[in-house]
Amino acid sequence: MPRVLRSALMCVLALAATATWGGGQDAPQISHRWASWFSSHDVQTDTKAEAAAPYQVNLAPTFYTAPVALASVRSLTPDTARTQGFLGSATWLKGMFSTEMEVAANQEESDTLVSGLPAQAGPHPSARMMRFGFTGSSGPLRYGMTYRDAGQAFYNAPDQALREMWGEWKQGAIGLRTAIGRQWNNLGGDPTRSRVEQTYQRIGLSWNTPAWPNLSLTYQQNMLRSALDPIGVAPQRSGSHTIEAALGYTGVSWTARLASSYGFSADLIRPGAKSRVQTETLTASFRPLTTLTIAPTLGYRVERQDWSGVRTDQPSASLTLHYRQSRWLLISAMGNYSSMRSSDHLVDLENIGGKGMLAWELEPVRDWTPLLSLEAGYNLQVNRLLPSTQTEDLSGLLRLVLARL
Repeated sequence: MPRVLRSALMCVLALAATATWGGGQDAPQISHRWASWFSSHDVQTDTKAEAAAPYQVNLAPTFYTAPVALASVRSLTPDTARTQGFLGSATWLKGMFSTEMEVAANQEESDTLVSGLPAQAGPHPSARMMRFGFTGSSGPLRYGMTYRDAGQAFYNAPDQALREMWGEWKQGAIGLRTAIGRQWNNLGGDPTRSRVEQTYQRIGLSWNTPAWPNLSLTYQQNMLRSALDPIGVAPQRSGSHTIEAALGYTGVSWTARLASSYGFSADLIRPGAKSRVQTETLTASFRPLTTLTIAPTLGYRVERQDWSGVRTDQPSASLTLHYRQSRWLLISAMGNYSSMRSSDHLVDLENIGGKGMLAWELEPVRDWTPLLSLEAGYNLQVNRLLPSTQTEDLSGLLRLVLARL
């Protein structure tokens, strides 16, 4: 079956040549100036290209601020963890073809940069990122290619490289999307760390009609292997196949999605070491008020090892709440629970956690816009088999941030 799917994938991709890197969206909480403090979007830009002319070229600054880590003050990201760059985009033939290219680097406020280089020497290569994308469309067909390289010291998704080609076809309510790609880490070739490379192939069929539930069926194949393995580190080589079916519905003030997946994986270094995984996930989002969003999630994962007969159960649940009283005040809270138990009684773990934040954007003072936030986090990890290894963490943080208008 993988050969048939691979042939179908290559046929769709053969209709196209190359495609775009998806950009981020502006966060809705508080103002645009402070949105990046409480979001995890990859890129935030000031403008977007519109295909109103036969061709159009735009150049816009981009920025990214690492999201605040609420779980523990000890793991808090420094306030200086910011990146800045430029995004160039162009469209031709009224949007039939488009390209994007972005270059970015860490923004340092000290006199030195990564690896102790002087500021006037420019950012160190490990603190830079570059990405490129090209997209084309012809009737119901769209296709493209993405490229991204980020150094080990880059703040946003560091030490990762990605190459992907994709194509999609849509006619009425039916859509077909396929992709093939490769990603890896340890771009600098550090001999003390392994380089993990992953190749994947994906094909999905969807049906979406207004006022009706939407359906999707997706198949994915992954191959993982390690390279540059240092002495004492075991090499990795594995393969997996996964098929997922999902049913979703969008109402006036709520959305819900139920997904079920089944797959099997094999360790290619140890013959016979196979396992089967089944996952059920229910996600929903409710907006009883325009200023309030409630998002619960339920999940259950079961893994069975063919070679040992051991079964591992992993139930999980979480609840997220966002309340925006006005553009000046934001309240956010999240709680989660998960556990892991094996049938051979060698694993029995539980995890309970929670995060909360109360943020105010204060009135501007001369050339400054202040932001005040009160943040807290709690995490409890329990090992039923070894109670002495239980860990509990409670942290709080009062943050005052100043930014120029």
